[in-house]
Amino acid sequence: MKSQDTGCAKIKVDFNLLLGIWVIEKKGKQVIHKFEKEVGDGKFIIYNALDVPSVLDNKVLDFLMLKSQEQNWQKELSVGSLRQLAKELHITPNNKQINRLKRALDILVNTRIKFVNCFIDTGVLKYFKGRVNTVDIGILSDYGLIPTKGRGNPLTVKVIFNDNFIALCKHSLGYKLIPYAPIQGLRDTAYALYKWAYRWYDSEKGYGERWIGNGQSLVKWYKNELNSIAQYKYPSEILRRLKSAIEQLNKNKEVPFCVRIKEENGNYKIELYRKEKVTLKREIPFDTLPFPVRKAIIKLIETKKKDIKSPYAYARSMSWKELEAYLNKLLILDITEGWEFVKQVLEWGNEFKTFESETLAIEEKKEGESAVVVFEKSRLNKGYLATFFKAFPNLKTFLYPVTDWIRGEKVLQDATI
Repeated sequence: MKSQDTGCAKIKVDFNLLLGIWVIEKKGKQVIHKFEKEVGDGKFIIYNALDVPSVLDNKVLDFLMLKSQEQNWQKELSVGSLRQLAKELHITPNNKQINRLKRALDILVNTRIKFVNCFIDTGVLKYFKGRVNTVDIGILSDYGLIPTKGRGNPLTVKVIFNDNFIALCKHSLGYKLIPYAPIQGLRDTAYALYKWAYRWYDSEKGYGERWIGNGQSLVKWYKNELNSIAQYKYPSEILRRLKSAIEQLNKNKEVPFCVRIKEENGNYKIELYRKEKVTLKREIPFDTLPFPVRKAIIKLIETKKKDIKSPYAYARSMSWKELEAYLNKLLILDITEGWEFVKQVLEWGNEFKTFESETLAIEEKKEGESAVVVFEKSRLNKGYLATFFKAFPNLKTFLYPVTDWIRGEKVLQDATI
């Protein structure tokens, strides 16, 4: 069997199956016979006499589903040798991995999934025997290694899908078409997040979002929605894993959306944007910065890049990474008290003119806010501020790098676009 190009292929995945026929964070030879999660007022249960599927087992299933779909959801399939199957899944075809693929097929044969008061689109039940309140189906009925003609009589893998599983896949009216190409290259958490995101991603609008709740809700969400068996207790543990997974998804050109996790008022939400639509139109990093910082960056561009005809357009075209290179060159003087006096001093005599001329931006104090002065970090090293700090020694307490100041305001928090 020749390897086929699956770059543009999309798998039809019923909404029920997007609940996740896998468990993540299984370690070593740890065996789990049952995994159960809450779905609304019901439960989704994976159970297996051998071991419930891990992400690798589900990747094998995704490949088999794609091959069956290409043959109008054929129940029986021949998919080449185990070595060829390994290559299709981008797995090194050594003996250890070949044995692992055999185990994956054994696991899929032994896996059953049960929906208790959570099965979507009960109309599909007419194609197989199933009760509305409890739907219980298998995945593979059997598989075998069949000798074929040829040198050494190579063995080809033949699988037989469960009748009800094929009926669900073929006749489902509630489903998502998921691009197949990225699946095999994703690590476990990224894979689980990729599948989860498709339940909420609106491919027509190119946008989707899902509120999760506070920190403890985030811990519960991760365990329940991404099918984790790890006993995490703190949001920080979850955020570390999610940020790594998000980075992998956003760098993968085959994944059609970008993912971002944001915190607002102590609550978390996940946002999805279609990649070809994630331009500077939706959220321009430069535009989210406080006014005096924007003004300072424009002045810095005018000074450093004199060939730029439109510094404003150039600033708005920068990515977060490019923008931070400019932000790291700036310092901010956050004046909480005495701004009117400071302002008067800046207007006095020639001894303060040097400082004033080297200031990139000033924002006066408004009600309930601080006044700020922004200048280049290099000016501090060159002594332009020496005279000023002699007059106002306490102001050094309010001197910050702009990047730290902005992060404190949460302007750049979790920016991934």
